[in-house]
Amino acid sequence: MQKYLMKPQMQANIQHRLLSKGLLLFLFIGIWSCETDSKIGLEITPPGERFTYHIDSSSLVKVNTLRQDSLTTEKRTRSLLGAMADPVFGKSRAGILTQLRLSSNDVDFGENVQLDSAVLLLKYQSALGDTTQVQHIRVHEIQEDLFFDSIYYSNLDISNYYTGINPVAEFDYLPTPGADSLLIRIDNQLGEKILLADPSHLQDNASFLEYFKGLYLESEFVDQGGSIVYFDLSGGDSRMTLYYKNSDEDSLKYEVVINSNCTWINKFEHDYNSSEAEAFINDTTIDFGRVYLQSMAGLRAHTRFEFSDSLLEMSNEGISINKAELIIPVAQEYIVEGKPVPGSIQIFNALEDGTNDFIGDIFLGEEYYGGYYDSQTGEYSFNLAKYVQDLLDPDPEYRLKNTGLFIVVKDSRISANQVVLNNFEQGEKMRLVITYTLIN
Repeated sequence: MQKYLMKPQMQANIQHRLLSKGLLLFLFIGIWSCETDSKIGLEITPPGERFTYHIDSSSLVKVNTLRQDSLTTEKRTRSLLGAMADPVFGKSRAGILTQLRLSSNDVDFGENVQLDSAVLLLKYQSALGDTTQVQHIRVHEIQEDLFFDSIYYSNLDISNYYTGINPVAEFDYLPTPGADSLLIRIDNQLGEKILLADPSHLQDNASFLEYFKGLYLESEFVDQGGSIVYFDLSGGDSRMTLYYKNSDEDSLKYEVVINSNCTWINKFEHDYNSSEAEAFINDTTIDFGRVYLQSMAGLRAHTRFEFSDSLLEMSNEGISINKAELIIPVAQEYIVEGKPVPGSIQIFNALEDGTNDFIGDIFLGEEYYGGYYDSQTGEYSFNLAKYVQDLLDPDPEYRLKNTGLFIVVKDSRISANQVVLNNFEQGEKMRLVITYTLIN
């Protein structure tokens, strides 16, 4: 990892910022939850030492919907499989690539081995969408290695990983996330590949993974409805069981397991053709009244604040941002059964190169930062006081460049959540409510 040495000027800059922000920190305490112009601490503060604070809601919140490039998906606590579609977000599907490992070394299946059946078991967690609709799944043996310590992205090109012909399983099923597991009958030919393997392939997992690299579970797109099902590949309960007999016994079994020593990957795909969201994606020239957020490396929002001239003028003289509440209303008419509103969303600093970074407010704690959905108000809200303070720093040398923020669904690597947000000029609109104190 490359290390960076702090230059004297940079060190001085940081000291300046820490000192200036530290001197103002006490202004955040107690003011945080205030809602209207008032006096602070009237009961305990001597009259000559009282602070007056003000509220400004004149800032414009510009927002657009963008495609998300990709997300890392290897070895997550949930693995997503399935397909769903609706007129708003179009078609989406999730597939899984995974290794399987021997459950013991130096495996000896005995003499005159005969396979009875091979069954793949996937441990259910939950699901999102309509689980009463049939899903079509194909299972393929993969031809390329998966590496335990490598990073894999959701848009991985898997064209070289499998041939697409002669799947080892192909079936329809109704997702039943309330059950313990999904059982998939695997073609006997694959089971025999393991059962009849040369002993050199069964002496340890390094040898076995060179011989049998794993499986790809592929979901077929649906035209309407459908669901994304969540499976647990991390807990050690998902596995493939070989049922067999040999010269000595009739009812034997051996498990090839998926556990924390394996690598598994999610592959996400989206098709927005003819969807409602299609017309809004990646058009940054218009401030649209609808914003679309979607997990699985789908859609995110980019928002940017435009401050009023009066607020900018006051910030040049010096103000302390006590609270900066970003309020984000949810379009209630888009909420449907089986697809609840995500419990929380996240905000990141949008860098000029299209990547993102954490904003300072997130490190001040979840209760401070927020981002949770309030079903009573139908809104998400964040406190971005530190971020706004940095944008309005009176010293241009220390002022944060206003490149905007990215808004994404939280846990978008391990969920299929989606939500539509409102930002209409008339009616429900995203708004930034700034509580501040003059310090000059």
